[in-house]
Amino acid sequence: MHYKNLILSTFLFLTLFQCNSTPEKNSDLKLPNDVTFSIKLTSIPQELMGESISLSFQFYRCPETTSKECYVPILENKLEVGKIKSNVTEGKTSITLPKNWTHFAIRILGIEKVHGKFSPGHNPFWYSPADITKLGSNITKEFRFLSQENKIPNRIQEEIAKKFTPILVFHKDKKYLPSNIEKYSSFFAKKEYTLPEKDIRRKTKGQTTWNYVEFPDFIPIKNPTHLYYHVRYAQSTVSGTQSEALPGFRDDLNYWYEVGNGDMVISYWIWYDWNEGPTKFGNIHQGDLESYALLISKEGKPKRILLTGHDHILLDTDFRNINSLKNHPILYVAKGNMGADGGNPTSAYGGYTVKLNAGNFLFNYISDPWDVFPSFDPKESILVIPAELSDKELTSVKIGPGTPKPKSQEQTNPNGLEGSTTVYVDARNMIKQRIEKLVMWEEPGWVNQKSSQDPDGHHRVDPSVASFFQFQGRLGKHPRTVLKIAELKQFGASPENAPFKTNIEQHFTFERPRMERNHTDREGNYGPKFYGDDSTPQK
Repeated sequence: MHYKNLILSTFLFLTLFQCNSTPEKNSDLKLPNDVTFSIKLTSIPQELMGESISLSFQFYRCPETTSKECYVPILENKLEVGKIKSNVTEGKTSITLPKNWTHFAIRILGIEKVHGKFSPGHNPFWYSPADITKLGSNITKEFRFLSQENKIPNRIQEEIAKKFTPILVFHKDKKYLPSNIEKYSSFFAKKEYTLPEKDIRRKTKGQTTWNYVEFPDFIPIKNPTHLYYHVRYAQSTVSGTQSEALPGFRDDLNYWYEVGNGDMVISYWIWYDWNEGPTKFGNIHQGDLESYALLISKEGKPKRILLTGHDHILLDTDFRNINSLKNHPILYVAKGNMGADGGNPTSAYGGYTVKLNAGNFLFNYISDPWDVFPSFDPKESILVIPAELSDKELTSVKIGPGTPKPKSQEQTNPNGLEGSTTVYVDARNMIKQRIEKLVMWEEPGWVNQKSSQDPDGHHRVDPSVASFFQFQGRLGKHPRTVLKIAELKQFGASPENAPFKTNIEQHFTFERPRMERNHTDREGNYGPKFYGDDSTPQK
């Protein structure tokens, strides 16, 4: 067909074009000509004794982060610290600052032995020109190593995970229901694929390949649903997320926890064997990990919920603005349009659609992708429920705000649904299956390692999931997105492994639910369909 080349050209242009700029701000700043850096490493782990450590000082000129030479340092200095002999070491160096730099990073080299086990904080640690102006010509920087072990005891994590396990709602003819990854354990074999030329890791980390595992296409007769979870303190940080950092330096194996006010975040991952996309046109791929997170108080009270999908935050809102039963959030999983089984995005509301943007008018016309969320309807929908919920507890499920009085004008729902009707549904006949097992996701670097500060004193992991916990890469036979013009079909990339996936969606899940936000697409949005109050959660 004559428009095939047009489709391909348009697709390549749209997927390669990204705009992310950092304005050059040096001209108005009074930067020193020379800076002396005093570096101190403290609480150095025993595993690094005898290792040769060095420090790299890199300056970049990157006013536009899409420019070709952006990620090539314009100046690089190195400081040899030498072999580590104690848990504290120091070094000092002086550097003449280059002209018109925009980003500066100090990186510790030679600590690979503890990568994923002990964090020195942001590595590299980034400075802006404004930072250097403020700090002056003598700068002291301390890198203090912290264990990345989770300080929340397993018993508490398990209690929290069980308490907030979801009630999942599907169209009755949904083909792929949540299952488990353990069935693939005997087939686990890491492979490599070539990274796309546009992949930013080629610039920031020098990577040309990445990892994936290819699973067989079998679906066993018994394919139980397992739910994967991770509980952490809300005040958690991932290296590379400083506001001063260049994009692409995020390090999902370098993170650290702080108790803060005691609030916790619990993240859940739901595994599907296949994703068939929001349309027959594509985004078909093996494996799918959909996730959501809850912010809870130190007393275990739910405060907020965050749902992700399609590389977006779909919803971040007060827990009272959704329906729940005995703390179990009621979540809806979409089918696609034109008979597609769907990309499995998760919403807190049912009975609505969102028309997705396929990239341009032509793609929208050809594929017309939709997320079609089921209603809580015994005739049209089925449920996957927590194992501990009895049939009797589903006799009268509240759907809707259930508020005793209308909200004020200031709180009117932008979707115009403030007056949503509340109904009570007998859902006993909707039960299709139960979540048979909850699996706690262990910190990847500590799997089956001797503990240092873990409150449980061990990091033992079942062999059927140990390989998955430690694996960095994509789970499924489709590691890259491929557009097949002749078939008018796109095969999307299989998901990055949890809990520290490198795609945008998981970045959102790692941050705690924190403010009112939702995603609006081509037509429709995933925002609140009602505003609730303390009476909305069903006890």
